[in-house]
Amino acid sequence: MKKLLYISLLAVTAFFSSCTQNDFEDAYKDPSKVTTTDVPKQFAGFMKINFEDVIPSYWNYFTVIRSTSLTYTQAHGFSNTTGRYIPGPAVNDRWGRYYKFITQYRELEKVMAALPVAQQTENRIYTITSTIYLYDHTAKMIDNFGDIPFSEAGKIGSTGGNYANALPKYDNQIELYTLMLDQLKTFSTELNTIALTPKVELEFKNQDLINKGNLESWKNYCNSLRLKLLNRVSAFPALSARANTEIAQIITEAKLVDENSENIAFRVYSQDTDLDTAGFIDAMEGSNNNIAPKPMIDHMNANNDPREPWLFEIGEKATVFTGLDPTLTSGVQDQLIVDGKIAVYNRSVISRNKWLPGTLINAAEVNLILAEYYARNNNAAAAKTYFEKAIRQSVEYYVRLGDKADVLTWKPTTEPTPAEIEAYITKINFGGAVTATDQLALIAFQKYIHYNIMQADESWAEQRRLKLPALLFQDDETSTVRKTPPTRWTYPNSESVYNTANYNTVKDKDNLSTKIFWDVK
Repeated sequence: MKKLLYISLLAVTAFFSSCTQNDFEDAYKDPSKVTTTDVPKQFAGFMKINFEDVIPSYWNYFTVIRSTSLTYTQAHGFSNTTGRYIPGPAVNDRWGRYYKFITQYRELEKVMAALPVAQQTENRIYTITSTIYLYDHTAKMIDNFGDIPFSEAGKIGSTGGNYANALPKYDNQIELYTLMLDQLKTFSTELNTIALTPKVELEFKNQDLINKGNLESWKNYCNSLRLKLLNRVSAFPALSARANTEIAQIITEAKLVDENSENIAFRVYSQDTDLDTAGFIDAMEGSNNNIAPKPMIDHMNANNDPREPWLFEIGEKATVFTGLDPTLTSGVQDQLIVDGKIAVYNRSVISRNKWLPGTLINAAEVNLILAEYYARNNNAAAAKTYFEKAIRQSVEYYVRLGDKADVLTWKPTTEPTPAEIEAYITKINFGGAVTATDQLALIAFQKYIHYNIMQADESWAEQRRLKLPALLFQDDETSTVRKTPPTRWTYPNSESVYNTANYNTVKDKDNLSTKIFWDVK
């Protein structure tokens, strides 16, 4: 497949200081000399370029989230080393990859705009679906950074390679969320009636790396993403009424990811391409990135959680599952790990499983959101129904991850029985949670378990928004910058150096204490 691969200014400024003039010229090829593309190929190139943000990979897990969202959510156990609450260079990698991604989207826009009007209409499905996928990742960027360049970002290909004319402004995070919600609502309606010509239907099926051309899946993805974003802004005063109204409408339409068979994911179909989990073993098992966290393990032990042996292994020198205590000193923690006393993420099901999907939206996640919605609106019976359904789906999800395990050494030999799953649900006793506050605490803890390391970005956003579960963190007393987990990432230093005028408009927000707009508690 040949495709345009313009590198945006924002994707490369992080290494300008170490680049030679020849490096710079290589990065900014003359657009008139770059191999031509077409809409289907550009669409596939756009979806592929950030696959490592989705499919479990070394780059994302070791370089980015190991020292950020995995730690800030206690999705894994970590040593209390100095500077552990400062994002550091990880933000540069995520930032750069996103802006390469959005540059590919702009090129798709440009190729589409060059078509005759009739062909633009015929290929409309590429605009709808690429924008849904773009918004999913854009929301994650906003949730991590706040205001970001968007409306003017990634357009260096439209400036003839003139990077100075491509310097983008920062867009307001509230306005961006509103834009995304508006357009996703429009797309949801449009997907009800859109029809594809045989030619476009075949091409779209071949180039769609996520849903293989299934329009019903794209409809479910669109509405489930809307649901997630609406729920995230549900406590923000200017959007709370809209959130409740539109969530109710989405529920009525009943076009959502409701069962595990409908999950939206970037799946691995072959080990013969680079769309795989190569490197995930090193990312998880290197530098003790696979250590089990104490809050999750304690809950699982106390309640006989049937997911425990599928998610974790008992430490090599231990007789029971034990998570790493986040309140101990790093020296004590490290010794417990060396002594084999601490549980680790299951190597068969998780870290050595070459077929792990890259999760985008799944049924358990959706039904936990619905449980929260009903709890918030004082419908305890409905909240209980969706809460319990989500737990059953979460158990099924993690058991089924083991179906294609390459290494069977640590895979459990028996699956949880329905009785065991129901016993766990009974022990959690959602019905005994009288108030919405009590119900929300139970829902938040199930999000914590279900997301674990697999959806760390979502987990961090939800924990900041809800302030639940109430996890204990040891203050980093040796740090003069940040003693507790941050509320956002700071922008890469390259922004202040190379996009100075635009960066200065958000400079006063660029610290680890500024909250994302939906973080109102």
